[in-house]
Amino acid sequence: MQVPHLSREQLIQALLPSVRRAGDLAMTQWKTIGEVMTKPDGSPVTAADIECSTLLCEACNQLDADIPVLSKENCDSPPAVYGPMFVIDPIDGTKEFIAGRKDFTINIALIEENIPAAAIIYAPAHHRLFFCGGIGRAFEEDGEGNRQQLSPLAKTTEAPRIVVSRSHLDERTRLLLGKLVPSSVRPLGSSLKFALIAAGEADFYPRLSPTMIWDCAAGHALIAAVRGVVLRPDGKQLRYDLKDGKMIEGFVASATTELALAAAEIVGSMLV
Repeated sequence: MQVPHLSREQLIQALLPSVRRAGDLAMTQWKTIGEVMTKPDGSPVTAADIECSTLLCEACNQLDADIPVLSKENCDSPPAVYGPMFVIDPIDGTKEFIAGRKDFTINIALIEENIPAAAIIYAPAHHRLFFCGGIGRAFEEDGEGNRQQLSPLAKTTEAPRIVVSRSHLDERTRLLLGKLVPSSVRPLGSSLKFALIAAGEADFYPRLSPTMIWDCAAGHALIAAVRGVVLRPDGKQLRYDLKDGKMIEGFVASATTELALAAAEIVGSMLV
């Protein structure tokens, strides 16, 4: 079953107030974090992660109980999914959040037929909220509720402006940066990197080490909505199928297909 276009947009619009409430909740604990717990996989988690997850999962279930919800904080028993699915990262960039930096986001993606189709990315410390309901339907909303539509991304002749992970910059990514000769490289946390590409403020984001579907699904949907691309490091289509697990082997996110495929060709030639 595929969610019709209007219903998809209505779902995203209806979730915006809950995402803002989650952002308010996170901000009440930002810089005043109590206990930091450690998950079995070694990653940190705070009370804010858990509370935001609860709030957002409840909002999704109340909106449409027939759409399964997968959150980073309830992923031990992922739902069996044969249709649309919500994927939530209640605080993407928990390490940034714990460190008191601004680069953390709240993410919800709606996945249809294993492809992210709609999403919300909210960076509360930056007062920037991005959302999309499909191709050509992407918007940014500021802290005052002023909304503007994001323009389709266009090819540029300038050297690419690249954003990279502050916490996961591996050797293959360093080699790729050397080959692409970027005009700038900006380390950031969270899905804010995807949002900056969608807003036309960056051109390329490589992640060549494994990551989880909730880390990139919302960003994938947002970039696709402005006609950018998110591909596997080998240049093939990136799909999100829980039968293959919750982890993906990396991606290249780009304002243009040409840049993404050029990067994939470089990655394919690496010996590392």
